[in-house]
Amino acid sequence: MSETLVIRLVTDGPGLVTGAGPIAGQAEWAVVDATGACVLAPGAGSLAEAAVLCANRRTLVLVPAVRVLRTRVDVPVKGANRIAQALPFALEDVLAEDVEELHFVAGTRFPDGQVAVAVVRREWMDGWQTQLATAGIQAQGIYADSDGVLDIAGNATLILERQHALLREPGGDPVVAELDSLVSLLELWLAQPRPVGEDGATPPRNLQVYDATVDGLPNAVWEQFQDRVESLEVRRLPDGALLRLAAAIVTCPGVNLLQGDYARHTSLGSHWPRWRLAAALVAGLATATVAATAADAWRLKRENAALEIEIRQAASFTFPGVEPGSDLRSRVDAALQGGDGAASGAAARQFLETLATVALAVTKAGNASIQGLNYRSGVLELQVRAPSADSLDSIRKLVAESGKLKAEIQSSNAAGDQIEGRIRISGNGA
Repeated sequence: MSETLVIRLVTDGPGLVTGAGPIAGQAEWAVVDATGACVLAPGAGSLAEAAVLCANRRTLVLVPAVRVLRTRVDVPVKGANRIAQALPFALEDVLAEDVEELHFVAGTRFPDGQVAVAVVRREWMDGWQTQLATAGIQAQGIYADSDGVLDIAGNATLILERQHALLREPGGDPVVAELDSLVSLLELWLAQPRPVGEDGATPPRNLQVYDATVDGLPNAVWEQFQDRVESLEVRRLPDGALLRLAAAIVTCPGVNLLQGDYARHTSLGSHWPRWRLAAALVAGLATATVAATAADAWRLKRENAALEIEIRQAASFTFPGVEPGSDLRSRVDAALQGGDGAASGAAARQFLETLATVALAVTKAGNASIQGLNYRSGVLELQVRAPSADSLDSIRKLVAESGKLKAEIQSSNAAGDQIEGRIRISGNGA
């Protein structure tokens, strides 16, 4: 899901706000990619119209900054749950409203130990949730639109709209004020003491202004501040500030209000469409693996049966009278045991290993069969019938490929459409 639909709830239009709270009204939206670049032209209208664009996209909602207090506070405890429990007590002395009616949300912890905080009335959260649910919108995040003002090192950023001004000092929290109070807002900003840098010098003030008002503020507003800052640049945003806010909230999100009592709860079924293809691939792979394993087991069983037949055939030539159902290893050990038990045991093991190697080589050669064999003093004389001289040589190579045995073709003669050969097999040092 690389695309994000950013919906902004508009409150500065006529009839969009009542004394009891927000009502279902107008919104504006834009679709951006993971880098914040616009992939679908911005639109405006009802939330129902915006809901059409939610399919297969992450959805973020921006709510009016005038409804959300953004600040930071010292919270000595750690852990998301403990911080959330401590926030009402940490802020109750600076808030005029009953903390029971407020929703507190914690953001990131800064290097100085303070925690970013957002505070909003529960009635507003309930109203926004109702509007979104009525339109069929499930948001993954709800943020104050002031969180869409980027924190740019060395530059204060000011965004002007029809009724409000959003200001963010480098390293500070976003501030919202009525547009009519812009001059007072800037005076307060200039009056704040500047932190001293690591070199002991006070950093200069730089102001970047994005003017999204209808006609743009007159130059006279900026002329009174021109000499009081190091630099002041004003850029017009004739199409509005939405795209700039959307790009920032996607790349550098602020404090998500969907926490605590308003945390988004998802079911396993809601994730199924995204994982359906992966599940099908895994199921297909599992089926193929089981089938391949069964095929290998069947093949190995056949090879083992063929090998058993070759071993018994070879043993019957060397030890006439050995019954098919008897224990060949015991018979071979008994036949080969002599005065020196250790030496006899070693000879028995050598014979069995040689016999197993020969049987496997004859099986792999295909359509070959053992006609006779003679084993004396560690040397096995093997008589074998094969379809061709190449098959006979293949048996020789298969016997010798381990490096433990040496195999030589002593003779080969035509026998109808096949070849009868004699192969001498001995230890590699013999």
